[in-house]
Amino acid sequence: MNNEINDREELLRRYIALKEKAKEIEEQIESLRSDIFSTVSEMLEQTGEKQVVFEDYVFTVQYRKTFDYPPQIKKMEEELKAAKKEAEASGEAILKSDNGFVVLKKNSE
Repeated sequence: MNNEINDREELLRRYIALKEKAKEIEEQIESLRSDIFSTVSEMLEQTGEKQVVFEDYVFTVQYRKTFDYPPQIKKMEEELKAAKKEAEASGEAILKSDNGFVVLKKNSE
C-alpha cells in the first residue's frame, strides 16, 4: 500500500514538473515567434526560395487568414450554436465520444 501511494505521488509530481516545464518552454517559444518569423521571411526573400533548410529542419512561412463576418452571418452562427445546444439537451444530437482528461491548476489558497 505504501509503495502504491509513493508511486502515485511520484507520478503526480512528475506530471506537475513536466507541465511546468512545458509552460516555460511555450512561453520561450512565444517570445521568439515574431523574431523567427521576421528572420525566416527575410532569408526567404534574400534567397528567393520557398523554405529555409537548417541542419535537419525545414522552415517555411505560412499565413492564416481571419475574417470578420457581417452581422447577419454572426447572427446565423449564434443561432446555430443555440440550436446545437438545444439538440444536445433534448437528446436529438447523438454523442460521438466522451473523452476524459485531467486539468491541472495551481491551488490558490
